[in-house]
Amino acid sequence: SESTPRKKVVVKDDASPPALIANCMRNIIEYFFNFVQKKDFNNVFQKPALSGDMYQAFSRYMNRESHSLGQNIFDIKEFDYSIFKDGLRLVFEECGYSDHYKVMIK
Repeated sequence: SESTPRKKVVVKDDASPPALIANCMRNIIEYFFNFVQKKDFNNVFQKPALSGDMYQAFSRYMNRESHSLGQNIFDIKEFDYSIFKDGLRLVFEECGYSDHYKVMIK
């Protein structure tokens, strides 16, 4: 698996393939909340700020349960780099980790 620094480079590069960017974002969020903070990954996406229509594709892709429901086949047309990057920021901010996000995204 790729190291976290490599994932950060991919996430910050809007020229990376969309599926790779989305997968790296998911891996970063999953690792941070499940392993570092010992919080349930799925609860992260229950925040009202992430439930709007604008973040629907982002939340669906990131949400682990979507995989088992067969609803998470990645559609390139759904990918909007700025929305996904903003969604990643919101995940950390809404959970009280905006400082961590700012350091990570540098």
